[in-house]
Amino acid sequence: MQSDNSILTTSQWTLLSNLIYSYDEQKLLSIAQQFINNNDDSTLSKEFFIKIYETTGKYIRSNGDFCKLSLDDRSAFLRNIAENVTCLGTVLSWNQSQIYNCKPFIDIYINFYGENLVTMIKRVLKYIDPDIVITKLALSLFAFSTNNSIFSLNMIIRPLNTLAIFQIQNIYAEVIWKYLLHKYNYDQSIQRFINLIQCLLSATDTVYHIQNIEKHVNDIESLIEETELTFILDDVEYINENKS
Repeated sequence: MQSDNSILTTSQWTLLSNLIYSYDEQKLLSIAQQFINNNDDSTLSKEFFIKIYETTGKYIRSNGDFCKLSLDDRSAFLRNIAENVTCLGTVLSWNQSQIYNCKPFIDIYINFYGENLVTMIKRVLKYIDPDIVITKLALSLFAFSTNNSIFSLNMIIRPLNTLAIFQIQNIYAEVIWKYLLHKYNYDQSIQRFINLIQCLLSATDTVYHIQNIEKHVNDIESLIEETELTFILDDVEYINENKS
């Protein structure tokens, strides 16, 4: 890489801001804090698990680039983006709340998802950047990463316009790199970007693993069905408005 001291354009700053606020983890952090204060509350832990998927759904519906994809591309890529955002969103919320230090929570999580998943999440945590802006941007870049989904034999595989996804990846990667150069020196920017890649590689392993866990698979299926229905209703409303 050659040094690039160019600053972010106005449109890139706008995109950066939108991506940061698209994933709103505040309710997750609130639940985590309540759990830590109560020290042992299975109801709160279950609420936390449910909220992870709800937060993912809201992110998907609020991401302008995903919404602009064709109906076929949205359907083909929905499972991929749902898996990726759920995974890194979980890591992000664990990191900010530090709930991974709360043994009662970890014990409940192991009971639901298994000890191996906790180990893998903690591995991803090692690479999380302390700069929350970088972490939020990394989540969006990971959201549009491909080839992470396991497909069952009875699942319909839809063709995907990978070029459209690749273009979104490029836009997000450029924003991350320019933000790094804007805030840090060149050497620090390189090191943080390498660290980000390590984070996403570890997250990819975690996504692959969690797709073998029945509870997660069921929750993802519910999320996908709900999100698809929301998009269909939005499309119908848009068509009706244009007719009137």
